[in-house]
Amino acid sequence: MVHRKVLVVSSDPVLRGLLQQNLTEAGYRLANTRDWNGQLRATLDWERPDVILVDVMMPAMDGIEVSLRIRQLCQTPIILLSAWGAGRDKVRRLDLAAEDYLTEPFGIPELIDQIEESLHRNAALVRA
Repeated sequence: MVHRKVLVVSSDPVLRGLLQQNLTEAGYRLANTRDWNGQLRATLDWERPDVILVDVMMPAMDGIEVSLRIRQLCQTPIILLSAWGAGRDKVRRLDLAAEDYLTEPFGIPELIDQIEESLHRNAALVRA
């Protein structure tokens, strides 16, 4: 089995711990970060994730802004995680080229499905 690396961007220690436990058990390698101030490029270069999970609700810089900055640096698939309803923000997410948007509470099987779909779509784009 290929162990895909997932980078989790969240200031919420409970969410990071939940994702760490469940995704590690599912065979993913996880990296976590909560500080993007000036370290975005270094973190992406160091971790080289296959997919990035971004928490929309963060205090200093929201996940939408983080996604915009990530998109300027790389085309790694992004999945936004949010406690907000999907409405306007889901449309905004499409404009950012994030792969998907999950509203909390979400199930781990649903998240894993979204990760795998994003990885599959990204692999198809790379081959094209």
